[in-house]
Amino acid sequence: MIETFFLGTGGGAPSKRRLPAYLFRRGAFNVLMDCGEGTQITMINHSLSIMAIKVVAITHMHADHVMGLPAMVQTMSMYNRSEKLYIIGPSKVQELLKATFELTHFYPTFRIEYVSEYEDKEVRLTPFPTKHVIPSQGYILEEKERVNVDKERLEREGIRDWRVIRQLKEGKEVKLGDKVLKPEDYLIKKRGLKVAYTGDTSYSDRVVEAVKGADLLLHDSTFLDDVNAEEYGHSTVSVAAEVAKRAEVKRLALVHISGRYEDNEELERVARKTFKWSFAPKDLSYYVLRQG
Repeated sequence: MIETFFLGTGGGAPSKRRLPAYLFRRGAFNVLMDCGEGTQITMINHSLSIMAIKVVAITHMHADHVMGLPAMVQTMSMYNRSEKLYIIGPSKVQELLKATFELTHFYPTFRIEYVSEYEDKEVRLTPFPTKHVIPSQGYILEEKERVNVDKERLEREGIRDWRVIRQLKEGKEVKLGDKVLKPEDYLIKKRGLKVAYTGDTSYSDRVVEAVKGADLLLHDSTFLDDVNAEEYGHSTVSVAAEVAKRAEVKRLALVHISGRYEDNEELERVARKTFKWSFAPKDLSYYVLRQG
């Protein structure tokens, strides 16, 4: 199961909508993608622990996506965090934090590790290139493929020895009497959930390829179709819907909405002309993905 918390679905100049920030939770693993001004206050006010964040992934260096990070790191330190924090993003994220720490005479009580991607036994977080007016990247969060033994087949063939089952699950061939059991004949592989977040981007074939088959896509949908969004390095809701359609994703969340729009229904109506499974999440709403 992957939970997506839409902490703020807006972007650009401050408005009634909060600035970009999205929290993804998979069990005990929490990753924050982008950290607009006020992100930590929003989380604290709504009982979402900033201390549980393991990874922060920044898409690009525009202020509305990154200015909440220095304050959040300082608060983590004041809360006596000791666990390492991983940060992914442009190299200038490190420069921003270093300069902020020096100028404010602050040094974290915990280690920060700057990485290009993150992986553990259960999940993988990787960047992909997007098309904005400055260097930018989106992120794919995916569960690793799960491998289970075919219990029904083992039962039919009378194989109950746990040592044999364990070796098959480890991908090893097992000799049982005069028969050789091959793991590929007794294993069932199940694809994990996949979530994609573009950050700020105009249309890009590389984005379509990267997000292909995602269970949930959060795509830049800054404007309706009467604005030349590409001029600003953004997308319209129709462009976002076209990406979702071409990439054959299951659900599309319209995010980074300009403050000029108050009515989510109009955004959804336009997007659904191209991609039926589009929705415009409200700030502080959440979406739960479960394996089918």
